[in-house]
Amino acid sequence: MVRRGKVGGMRKIVSLVGITLAASLVAMAAPDSSKQAGKIRLTIWQGFKFKEVSLLRENIAEFQRKWNAEHPDQQIELIESQVPFFDMIQKLRSAALARQVPDIAFVDVNNMVQLIYGGVARPLDVLPNFPAQSIEEFREKFVPGAFDTNVAVFKGQKHLFGIPAQTTTLALFYNKKRFREKAEELRAAGCDPERPPKDWEEFIRYGKVLTEPERGLYGFGMNGSFWFTMPFFNQYGAEFILRDQEGNLRPAIPSPHALAAIVRKANFYLRDGIEAGAWRDGALDPDQGFKNNRYAMILTGPWMIEDFRSSGLDFGVALVPRVPLEEAKSLGLVPPDATGESTYTAKLTAGNVGGMNGIVSTSCQYPEIALEFLLFFTSTPIQRRWAEEMGEVPVVLEAQKNLDLSRFPEVPTFIEQINTSKAFPPIPLANIFEPQIFNPEFSLILQRRTTPEQALERIARLLDDRILKPVNEAERIALEELHSQGKH
Repeated sequence: MVRRGKVGGMRKIVSLVGITLAASLVAMAAPDSSKQAGKIRLTIWQGFKFKEVSLLRENIAEFQRKWNAEHPDQQIELIESQVPFFDMIQKLRSAALARQVPDIAFVDVNNMVQLIYGGVARPLDVLPNFPAQSIEEFREKFVPGAFDTNVAVFKGQKHLFGIPAQTTTLALFYNKKRFREKAEELRAAGCDPERPPKDWEEFIRYGKVLTEPERGLYGFGMNGSFWFTMPFFNQYGAEFILRDQEGNLRPAIPSPHALAAIVRKANFYLRDGIEAGAWRDGALDPDQGFKNNRYAMILTGPWMIEDFRSSGLDFGVALVPRVPLEEAKSLGLVPPDATGESTYTAKLTAGNVGGMNGIVSTSCQYPEIALEFLLFFTSTPIQRRWAEEMGEVPVVLEAQKNLDLSRFPEVPTFIEQINTSKAFPPIPLANIFEPQIFNPEFSLILQRRTTPEQALERIARLLDDRILKPVNEAERIALEELHSQGKH
């Protein structure tokens, strides 16, 4: 519950995201960066995979070497520590309590809001060595969806609080062996067993042929969470939040686009009968079911490729199936005269956004140097190395060109898919939307205990009551405080 009274606006926002204590301690913490014997020491916390750490350390050593060669009077030492990816936020809180916040951290994109409104992440676009005239100009270099996870309005002003370091998204994985086994039936249904489905209508036809409940085999296994549903909302053009003429945040749902998206996904289980119930608690999850040849198709990410390949699975990766053309026309997603070969259809597939961003902490004494390191890490040559040696999707658009990905044949599909991605709006409390608002309602739809229309109505009401109204109130108080300070 948000307390009313004399609590300041921005302090109220910080308390909303649950790291008030950490944020206040960051503000008073003894900075972890230091200067000893003429050498500047900067600390880096990272949550990269174990196999990636050696390349990261090479990058750090190369930057340090180049910097010191070019700045003989300002020598630096970068001290890197590995922190488990999913433990980073808790470690940052503990570090704030101990007054040992790192200068640079690589953090989950889904935790950016907490770090921004908690006062941990420093705005980078105000630094003197920011390499662009505006945030919008700098954005042109990057995967748009990944970049947007770093942008937020804080204290009434829009700033860039991080830089994409790694990015990922979902794509369609399909079992080639299952397709071959059902080749004759697939052809009879008008499907091509030599390729994956291109749109959701084809997907359903494939799925019905590949579903044999009596054998425990299904065409599709799906995750019911919001993050795994974002591609549907994105491809159907659904918005969740908008600002009205007064500048207040309002729910943009229910809407025909959001309804079409949620109905499409739910019906794989409810109407089409091709989904295995993998969304249920305790069920065989999509990744394991795919690996066990139980589910012929799933939506998952590149983090599963190595596991699937090592298990001997014969699989392919394709773009998330498109919105069927006629449905897209009826929803106004494409012009009435659009054809299957037109450029408009490319917009009818969509991804979501995951990965890591690099941030500079508010306690860093040498933020310009920290920013230079992040710019080095996201330079085209470094990003190309990560793609060609580790199979990572480059966050820089220029680095995506003319890559040698012979060792990672699935990555080009993810590169194409990530460039259709869109991030959830970066607002305080957005981290509760998935587990406490969307997921329970979608589960009720799949259990036939509510309708999609009713669920969207409740989602909108809960979104407004639990997130948007408190944020609007906090923003109003914060702006009043800023105006008051300006008068003095």
